[in-house]
Amino acid sequence: MAVIHYTSFSLVFLATASIFLAVAQAQGGQPHHGGHPHPGGHPQAGTPVGGRDLCSGSSYPAMCRSIVKGQTNPQCATEAVVNQLVVETKHANTNVDRFGSTQSQVIQICKENYDIALTNLQTSLTNLKSKDTAGFKSNLSAALADYVTCDDAFGELGETSPVANTNKMLREMADTGLYLVTMVH
Repeated sequence: MAVIHYTSFSLVFLATASIFLAVAQAQGGQPHHGGHPHPGGHPQAGTPVGGRDLCSGSSYPAMCRSIVKGQTNPQCATEAVVNQLVVETKHANTNVDRFGSTQSQVIQICKENYDIALTNLQTSLTNLKSKDTAGFKSNLSAALADYVTCDDAFGELGETSPVANTNKMLREMADTGLYLVTMVH
């Protein structure tokens, strides 16, 4: 059993490092968007930050737009994505039980990782509110890695994860949050 966890950790570390590198590379090509003060501290809907759509540079722009729903404040948009990710992770944690007892050990690994992801997501929201961007990225990346670990647990048994599509969606949402936070200043 220990070998499974060490192998998963290696894959999780590799996935997390890849995400950090992708985010760092994306930040290098993005201009700084300074905002003007708006009443209430948030730009009006329909007023793109820096004259552009927040989701246009996302790897998953359709998903991003469906969650942020026209929000133009990067911090509020990022918070909306993480809040939706919390909801979807809770659904995934509940729904994974339906795959029965033949894969109960792996199902339990997934449930534990979804619980850990929820803790990481709550911490990332706290980080976001306190303007701790590095902490936010670290905790959201950790949640993303938790979804990978669930699928890896099935793969290590030579089985296809029955929650692969759910975990893919969760990873894409986390990636969207990591992208949006690059515009929070």
